[in-house]
Amino acid sequence: MFQPLHASATRAVEKLRDIGEPLSDDLAGRLAKLADDSQTDTVRSAAVEELLRPYVLVDVSLDEQGLPMSTPGAAAPRLVQHGWRSFLVRIENPHRLIGDLAAQSNHVLNTVDYHSHAARIAMADTLTIVPRIKSSWLEVKLAGPTDVSGLDVEYKVISLYSRDGGSHNGELGFVLAVEEAEHSYTRPPMAKAWRRMGSEIRQYQASYEFDCLPAHDIRFDIREPDGSSCVAALTVRDSQRRAYPSKGMRLAPDMFFHEHVYRATGEVITLPAGQYEISARRGPEYREVRVEIDLSAEDDAVTVELDRWADPARHGYYSGDPHIHAGGCSHYSVPSEGVNPETMIRHVRGEGLWMGSVLTWGPCYYHQKQFFSGSSISPRAELEYPAMQQAQGMNWEPQDTDHDGQSLLRYDLEVSGFPSSHSGHVILLGLTDQDYPGTKLIEDWPSWNLPVMRWGHAQNAMVGYAHCGLGLSVGTNELPNYVIPGFQSIGSNEIIVDVPLGAADFQCGAEFDPAAELNIWYHLLNVGYRTLMLGETDYPCIYDDGPGVGRTYVQLPEPPQGEQALESWLGGLKDRASYFGDGRSHLYDFAVDGDTSREQTTDAAGPVRVSATVAAWLPEDPPALPAAGQPAYSAPVGWHLERARIGRTRNVLVEVLVNGIPVASQELLADGNEQAVGFDVPLERSSWVAMRIQRSVHTQPIFIEIAGRPIRASRRSAQWLHDSVDALWKAKSGFIREAERVEAREAYDAAQAAYLTRRDEAEVD
Repeated sequence: MFQPLHASATRAVEKLRDIGEPLSDDLAGRLAKLADDSQTDTVRSAAVEELLRPYVLVDVSLDEQGLPMSTPGAAAPRLVQHGWRSFLVRIENPHRLIGDLAAQSNHVLNTVDYHSHAARIAMADTLTIVPRIKSSWLEVKLAGPTDVSGLDVEYKVISLYSRDGGSHNGELGFVLAVEEAEHSYTRPPMAKAWRRMGSEIRQYQASYEFDCLPAHDIRFDIREPDGSSCVAALTVRDSQRRAYPSKGMRLAPDMFFHEHVYRATGEVITLPAGQYEISARRGPEYREVRVEIDLSAEDDAVTVELDRWADPARHGYYSGDPHIHAGGCSHYSVPSEGVNPETMIRHVRGEGLWMGSVLTWGPCYYHQKQFFSGSSISPRAELEYPAMQQAQGMNWEPQDTDHDGQSLLRYDLEVSGFPSSHSGHVILLGLTDQDYPGTKLIEDWPSWNLPVMRWGHAQNAMVGYAHCGLGLSVGTNELPNYVIPGFQSIGSNEIIVDVPLGAADFQCGAEFDPAAELNIWYHLLNVGYRTLMLGETDYPCIYDDGPGVGRTYVQLPEPPQGEQALESWLGGLKDRASYFGDGRSHLYDFAVDGDTSREQTTDAAGPVRVSATVAAWLPEDPPALPAAGQPAYSAPVGWHLERARIGRTRNVLVEVLVNGIPVASQELLADGNEQAVGFDVPLERSSWVAMRIQRSVHTQPIFIEIAGRPIRASRRSAQWLHDSVDALWKAKSGFIREAERVEAREAYDAAQAAYLTRRDEAEVD
């Protein structure tokens, strides 16, 4: 039938043109004229096939079971190293089967969804078998729709990426998932053999002698505004928005789940000649820089000048991410179980962080704990598996930069995947020993958190809760609110027991809805506890963009350096000014009556002056409004300054809080400039005071005690905390071992008694 064949051919040619594949100037026009030709369908169909024949790399014939047999087409098998070439696939389907087609090759190591956690074990960077990595030089994928629609003949587009240059023997074939019933598929009998890639199925593949045009190394001269060298995140895309190096062929430190790669000044990315857009950033304190280049075969370098709009360290504030991982989640897991410090430090440097807490946890505990030392480290960003990387063609030399010493790692622990995880995931920062007394396996650890928290405190560690908002949403954005959550997930659950018993220091957030994350914190502050709040990323689990999606800034008299860098940073967190958020806005020198001290006293109630220096940056133009009939614009998830934009302006709202309630506010132009703000705020009783830009930044509170009275700002907060302990016990007690349950119940009772005492001491509802 001519019409379906012509439509399929036209779609395929348009796809090749959109991809940028060279086609003869008159091909599309000659193809279009056939639609109006007066000759028979048979003649016109033959003309279509003759037009497309020079571009067909693979001819595929499907038998009655759906088993594809491939033979070489007329197109010359010419590829380009570290680049994509696209061709046509002709599919002959005499039995008019319907299904989904996938490309295969003996030289493709990974043909699974790169973002599937279940597929991590198939990733190239998990394999220590160097010869297999070396032989896996080809990546293939169908570009566009992969459905076989039941036509006698149809065309698809296939794209091939070559890791290597030169001449290479290779095979291409296909496997078809045949549709048997509504939305159900079955693979033909040979599907299992495809996975084995054994010699017995070579007869079903097409063999080629590929000629791969070599690419060459492009050296990146990355510079800070002052001319110094550094590490940055570089995203290299071609006109089809494909990222380079290919995400399917990356090996640490280049991660398959990133669009970008991290490179230091003087390091390289191998690219073929062509047009590219290169974007560069170094965390949210930098505006993204975009460079459009047309690389010729003679080009060997690209200059990138970073655009920093905020420098918190100039004000004495040093950034950290207290929750990142080197194994588990998006990381591959077998057998290397994640990446080494040499890779993690590159990622931390590339996001402009001073401190990165790398937390060993359940999925990688036994492997990653070898990197724990009880000290902060700043290793050289070497390529961690030289033999594997050489087999992968990664021969570039890591380079040192002027800013390397400003970023440090500290390996510590997250109690996640342990028996007590149901009570909330615990973070322990600054440990001297990672092994809980009397245990050899994770399964031996306590089944509730209080013993773990006290063990951490015995080592002078700071202990708290990760991703605090998980499971605590209650269907309202009100802060504070008095709805009792179900405590059904792994957020700040047992913190309401641990804090009144002196066993928890902080919770971490800046990832989800503020009402879910901040509500417990506000209630604890309202009854006088000094719990801290930190910004975290949980990289690469909640966010795998990179470390520092959520971050914490701590004011220190000097930069955190040396083996005790984390201890210095944590000490400032306890006693000095700090704030947390997404890094797109900053609240420097938050003060009451000019005093930045966290604890303040005064003899009598009255007005106080609340001040800070604020800086925030948004692009001048907000995201475009959706066209009629299109889905409404969705702002970035989690904490992001874009969500604080007021209407279509460039303004955001700076708020002063007293006991969790906004009492003063001012619109601020988010143009990146520093602006002094000040508010006169009345205080009627002992209170905590903070400043925030909702969804972007929040200070730690300043606690002000008036006439010696402790902070007891809300009876309702105390009662809410008391009642929440009951809900927590109902949700979690069944997961606590029977042998530990009596002690746990006693602790829950003690926490409730503390809340009732503070409720009775409160001055107001």
